[in-house]
Order: sequence, then structure tokens, then C-alpha cells
Amino acid sequence: MATDSKHIRGLIFVLLGATLWGVGGTASDFIFKNTPVTVEWYVAFRLTVSGIILLFAYWLFSRKQQPVRMDRRTLGMLIIYSLLGMTMVQYSFMAAIGYGNAAIATVLQYTGPIYIILWLVIRKYSKWTIADAFIITGMIAGVVLLATNGDLSKLAVSPPALVWGLISGVALAYYTLHAQVLLYRLHPLQLVGGSMLIGGIAMNFIHPIWRFDFTFEWTAGLVAILLFSVLIGTTLAFLLYISSLKHISSKEAGILGTMEPASAVISSVLWLNISMGWYQTIGIIIVLGVAIYISVGRKDK
Repeated sequence: MATDSKHIRGLIFVLLGATLWGVGGTASDFIFKNTPVTVEWYVAFRLTVSGIILLFAYWLFSRKQQPVRMDRRTLGMLIIYSLLGMTMVQYSFMAAIGYGNAAIATVLQYTGPIYIILWLVIRKYSKWTIADAFIITGMIAGVVLLATNGDLSKLAVSPPALVWGLISGVALAYYTLHAQVLLYRLHPLQLVGGSMLIGGIAMNFIHPIWRFDFTFEWTAGLVAILLFSVLIGTTLAFLLYISSLKHISSKEAGILGTMEPASAVISSVLWLNISMGWYQTIGIIIVLGVAIYISVGRKDK
């Protein structure tokens, strides 16, 4: 019974974490469209605050179970991962939201698995299969429908949003592959929190968080949405997701993780009145369907 209750807790955690990620993206979209907050400031603030909180959570709850094992090589790998992985994922994703919307950005980021498959095949870590061809073809078809809404003569999504969304997929692939190496040396909270803090420090050189537009008429509601997108939609979402992995399989986490784009689409439509064409809706379903297929079938191999 204790094992069953822990498994149920893990399922709840991953569902809640993924949902908060999606809604947090929509909250970011609202902030970009209704306040003078820029993508650069927001990413610097998000990474810095979340990194500090997650590292504090590691120190508070997991330090004794898994002490820090930081040598020069690990630190170098972590810095590279922080800049090319964590920071690039966060910036490209937020730029896609800024130029487009949270629904489009989140779905485009889910093209990341096709780059992982291509990398593994090119590096000869796995063999090319018919299933791989199906996955890549499906993803491309879904993105084309999402970007054009069925009319190939014009884009239904702004070109910068499309480009940054696809870049976020590539960055997510690197983020995922490089993380597997570092997780042999670091606790997940160390890795996520440390890479966020390093990325936040780097982003502060581009746009310091203390350069904030205080002249804007910030209402309590806007401040609450801003803090929700960072503290709940980022920090708590990561904590819930990482905690869930103690009690459920990676397959279950992968499948239930698709609640992120689903919740981003639903919250964008209901909250921000984002309209989706029929072909775009079909494209979203295809991309999420392929993502679920990867979680069920590909990970077993």
C-alpha cells in the first residue's frame, strides 16, 4: 500500500508540475503583452530567482543524501551546460512566446525529440528505423500545419516566433542529452538550480534585473501574475517534476509531461483568447501524439 501511495503521489506531482509549466508559460505571455517587461529581463529574473530557490531546496532536503561532488571538470561541464543548455532553452522559449504566444512556443519546443533521434543515429548510438522516419515525418507535418494552418502560401505564425520555437527544440535536445552525463555526478536539484543560477548571472550582464521599469503602473494583479509565472510556473513546477521521478518511471513522466503543451494551449485559448485554426489544432495533436509515441516506444529501446 505504501508503494502504491508513493506511485500515486508521483503521478500527481508530474501532472501538476507539467500543468504549472504550461500555465506559467501563458502567464509569461500575458506579462509580455501587457507590461514593459522584456524577454531579456524576464529570463534573467526567472533564472536567478529559481536557481537560488532550487539550490536552497537541495541544501535543505537533499544535501546529506547526495553531497556535492564538484571537481574542475564537472564545474566546466556545468558552466557549458548552463549557457548552451539551460539559458538557451529558457531564452529561445521566452522569445518564441514574446513574438508569438505560449501555445505555439510550447508545442514547437516539443520538436526536441527529433533532434535527439537524429543525433543518436548520426553518432551511431542507435540504428535508423522505420519508427524514426515515422516520428520525424509526423513532427514535420505537425509543425507545417501549425505554422501555415493548411495554407502553404503564407505563415499563420510570425517568422521570429517560428524560428525561436524551433531553436528552443534544438536547445531542449542538447539540454536533455548533456544532462544525462551530469546527472551521474550531480543531484537533479544541484544540476537544475546550479545551471539556472549560472545562466541567471550570465543574463544579468545582458540585462540586469535591477534595471526595472518602476514608472509603469504595476497593479497587484500584474505583480501576482509575474511572481506566479516565476515561483509557481517555474520553481515549483521543477520541484514537483523532479520529486515525481523518485516514484514513477521515465515512461510515465514522459507521457504525463505532455500536459505542459496541453495546458499551455488550453490556458492560452481560455485566458488570452488565442484562436487556433482547425489545421493548427490538427498539427498540435500530431506533435503531441508523436511525443507520446516516443515516450511509450522509443525510451524502451
